[in-house]
Amino acid sequence: MNSRNFLLSIVTIFLTTTATADVPRTASGKPDLSGIWTTATLTPLERPENVSNEKTLSAQEMAEMSESAERTLTARSENPPPGSVGGYNREWLDPGMQALADGRTALIYDPPNGRIPWQPSAKAESDAQRARYGIGPFNSFVDMDTGERCLSDGITMAPLQPYNMNYQIFLTEDWLAINHEMYHEYRLIPLDGRPHIDTKLGQWLGDARGHWEGDTLVVVSQGFADKSADYWAWPWRKARLSLKLTERFTRIDAKTIDYTFTVEDPNMFTQPWSASAPMTTDQASRGVTAGPLYEYACHEGNYALPNVLRGARLAEKRAGQADTGG
Repeated sequence: MNSRNFLLSIVTIFLTTTATADVPRTASGKPDLSGIWTTATLTPLERPENVSNEKTLSAQEMAEMSESAERTLTARSENPPPGSVGGYNREWLDPGMQALADGRTALIYDPPNGRIPWQPSAKAESDAQRARYGIGPFNSFVDMDTGERCLSDGITMAPLQPYNMNYQIFLTEDWLAINHEMYHEYRLIPLDGRPHIDTKLGQWLGDARGHWEGDTLVVVSQGFADKSADYWAWPWRKARLSLKLTERFTRIDAKTIDYTFTVEDPNMFTQPWSASAPMTTDQASRGVTAGPLYEYACHEGNYALPNVLRGARLAEKRAGQADTGG
């Protein structure tokens, strides 16, 4: 070995040892995933259609994105449209206000175009569902999406909501427990090799089983309940029989978990697709509030639902009176 190669090998060993030393570990030597984490970020799930695959945001572009998001949030609460009560104010909302530091333009990395590979019919259905959000019709409580009904927004920990994108993770030798601040949603995932339960039982978040592949914890979920008839704010996240979800947790350092997920469903997508949503304990780096998880008091039967339905009936009555000249 010449002196240059020897030096390179020493540097590689040093960097590897240093990185390994920065990863907290359990008593058995596995990377410890425990802690309070957030995935919040301004980086979108899908790459905007006017952005090329090769583009990476500059520091200036990321700063401009953050400033634009701040202006939009402020305007949303201070200047609601005529006839609207407005949305949550800026103090209540707590979305990620910083793009990921690497400047990527999408969380989706496969396919390379950074977009969900929809089947045409599923894309049409998704577009129709998204278009009716907040508009109606509101003839029944089931015309509100599952999140408005305080049930769930569905699979993965992708940073889609404008608040409460925090997770508390507990790891033992036999269990991974994840408490999501949003909806007080929690998952208990066995790591002891037990088989999946009968798929006929069906669960909203699927039946999850975890196993280690080196220093990466892999969680596979299947056996989802058939909730495809419910209205979902993000249709790709809905529970359905044909869905399979694979998540990977890799602790990178003291503050970071590389969280990736792959969604498989031949009924909805032309191919499996994958995204990376890095988790951090440094909430300030994502522009969100630091601290512990708080109670999310949303509950099934959300008090606002009867008022939404009453408002829809009143609007219909007024429209009828106007039609008849009443």
